Amino acid sequence: MKKILVLVVASLTLISCDLDNNDCGDCFSPPRQFNFDFADKDTEENLFTNGTFEEDDLKVYDENDEEIEFQLVPYNDRKILSLNTIGWELEPKTYTVELSDDVSVGFFLDMDKKQGDCCTYFEVIEFLIPTYEFSESTTTGIIQVKI
Repeated sequence: MKKILVLVVASLTLISCDLDNNDCGDCFSPPRQFNFDFADKDTEENLFTNGTFEEDDLKVYDENDEEIEFQLVPYNDRKILSLNTIGWELEPKTYTVELSDDVSVGFFLDMDKKQGDCCTYFEVIEFLIPTYEFSESTTTGIIQVKI
């Protein structure tokens, strides 16, 4: 009786498995969020926290002059510009962050949608800020732009 039960369980397991490995469930990772810390190039002070730029003057738009949603969020006594909708675009795009009437930061972003191991995810192909020095923190992912 025990052998028959083991045989039935094994048979049901084999029947319910997809032998082509297509039954791996849903796995989806959205594009990363882009977070910017605009800092003084000499002191590294955050330029929103020290009053150089005002949140009311801040604008973000793409090459078609379409406004991009953003948030200015507090983080460790700094104000970080957070863009969480731009990574969905799979065509190369240019964005502009207007910090004031006199200061704008343009950046280029090229994303790709990938699939592997039953998962869909987004990958940054190229990210470039041509007119300012910048670095990305390996621990937080925050991109510091020195102005």
